[in-house]
Amino acid sequence: MRVVAALLITLFAGSASAQVQGVKLDEPVDMPPFAFTNELGEDFTDDDLNGNWTIVMFGFLSCPDVCPFTLGNLEAAVAETGMRVRPDNVPKVAFISVDPDRDADFVSEYAKFFHPDFESFTGSRDQIDTLIEATDSFYRLMKPDHTGYYEVQHSSSVSVIAPDGTLRAKLQPPFDPGMTAEFLARLQIEYRKELSQ
Repeated sequence: MRVVAALLITLFAGSASAQVQGVKLDEPVDMPPFAFTNELGEDFTDDDLNGNWTIVMFGFLSCPDVCPFTLGNLEAAVAETGMRVRPDNVPKVAFISVDPDRDADFVSEYAKFFHPDFESFTGSRDQIDTLIEATDSFYRLMKPDHTGYYEVQHSSSVSVIAPDGTLRAKLQPPFDPGMTAEFLARLQIEYRKELSQ
């Protein structure tokens, strides 16, 4: 990873499957201008990052495992975070489909299946690539088979963006909800201390 802390914070809670793997970046990374939308006409742009903690995840709607698992995991983690931080500091979750050709017509429905406040969008290839690069994420559309069907590979980590619009941390599933909430709460405390200096 590009600019991550030397210390990978991994906390265990009884077993290897109950943990949070949080990587805090050495230095905040500014997010570039971007614009995504969904079929309802709702927008998600870099302006929406200002004043909010935001978790951004990439994937695609027909993903058989990583996306539904991670979004379900995030729902539990965000609920736990809500018991540790002020309501206005509970992170918003934005799911970005990297497969607009297949997903654009009904992308808005996907994230809301996991939580009514989660939102999902897609956009042009250049907009997707811009945010993928800025968050040090990854995806690849595989070569179509004879029927035209193609698979999509993508990173499973999610990006945590602070209210000043800078990338501050990456989280790698699986998330233990309580420990992930503690990680996010500590990240917010450190951010407030930084602002007060």
